[in-house]
Order: sequence, then C-alpha cells, then structure tokens
Amino acid sequence: MVRALRSRRLRTELRTPLERTEPEPADETGLVSPRPAPPTMSRRGALGMVGLGSAALLVVTAGQSIGGPLRRVALLAPHGGPDPGSGPGGFQINKTAGDVGIRARDIGPQWRLTVRAGTRQIVLTRAQVLALPQHGAWLPIACVEGWSTDDQAWSGVRLADLAALVGLHDSPPGVAVESVQRGGAFRSTVLRDNQVRDSRSLLALRVNGADLTPDHGYPARIIVPANPGVHNTKWVTRLTFGSTL
Repeated sequence: MVRALRSRRLRTELRTPLERTEPEPADETGLVSPRPAPPTMSRRGALGMVGLGSAALLVVTAGQSIGGPLRRVALLAPHGGPDPGSGPGGFQINKTAGDVGIRARDIGPQWRLTVRAGTRQIVLTRAQVLALPQHGAWLPIACVEGWSTDDQAWSGVRLADLAALVGLHDSPPGVAVESVQRGGAFRSTVLRDNQVRDSRSLLALRVNGADLTPDHGYPARIIVPANPGVHNTKWVTRLTFGSTL
C-alpha cells in the first residue's frame, strides 16, 4: 500500500475523473485481477467518501471530549455528557423525556401502574407503589452506544414482589414491560424469568436517595443487573407477567 501511494501524486489522483480512472496493472503478487471490471468510482471519489465519513464521525463524537458548543452535535455520545450535572440524578442518559415526547400529564398525578397475570390485574398509584416493601440495589447503566455509568443506588419494588401481587408467588415467569412512551423501538421490552427472580431487579422509584427525575424515568423505571440500558425501560406503566408482547 505504501509503495502504491508513493508511486503516484495525490494532486494527480484528485484531478482524475471516473472516465480516466484505470485499474492497477497486474503484478507478481496476484492481488490484482487479471480481468478487472470497469471502475464505478474514481479514486478521488473514494478518497472523498472516506474523508467525509471520517469528518462526520469526528463531528458526532468529538464533542463528548472537547465540550463547549460541539457538545450539542455529539449525537453518538451519552446526552448527559461526562459531567451531566450535580445532584442525585447527575449521571448520563441516552434520551431525555422531551426527546421521546413524554408529556407532563403522562407522568403526573394521573399516572397509574397496571400489573397483570392472566385474568388477574391490579392498578396502583405511585403512592401505593411506594407503600410496598422497598429494596435497594447498586447497579450501573450500560448503554449499547458504548458508555456506562458508575454504580447508582436505586430503590424500589422487586419485580418478584410485584409478581406476587397477582398470584405468582413461586417461580414467577418473565414479564412484558410497557412505557407511557408512545413511539420508538424501545418503548417496551420483555425480561426473562431469571431476571424477574433476581433480588436486584427492581421497578425503581428513587435513585441516590431522591425521586427519579423525568429524564431518568419518573415515576418508575426498570433496573436489572447486566441488562442493556435500552431494556431498562423508563416511564413504566404496565407489567404483564407471562407475556411476550
């Protein structure tokens, strides 16, 4: 590759259009096809494509490290940033409540949690969920975009305890989780039975000693060990045990 690059001038290649682009001559290595097809892209086109792609990647990622105004265009970085703020909810998120269209009335006093299993169903207010036995778990959020938080102190109701409310006391099955979020690929998820039975798997209501913020999933969100962040559904409104959606 180095020999090939040294054998021609960059300026000449950038001035060569597609109709004058010729294949590499055959050589002793056998890497060059003896019967090459007609070119579909000039070398300058290939260089331009790689250059523009590299520049675009720089724009959508470098802002996370550089900060300042570029932070706003760091589309592939966690939106909370390396320094997302102070307070109990001062850690990264991938999408804000506003990003996915969560309205104040969706998570206000009228919010309800529906827990179902077969024909059994209960509907709870947030105050009633808070009145259930509360448990804690130190867990991170690991995002599929390539970032993760430190361990956060979550508290809420164990998923296994919610299953017991609808009669599933022993060996509860998996659960389908649905959000008040109306669109998007990750408004719902399905957790396996072993995830439900893990004592650290929570319907979390609080984090680091304070109520969840809207961006972190208030009134309630899922937090499960070793679960990708997009499957720790936020703004949960329905749990259906034994369902696969």
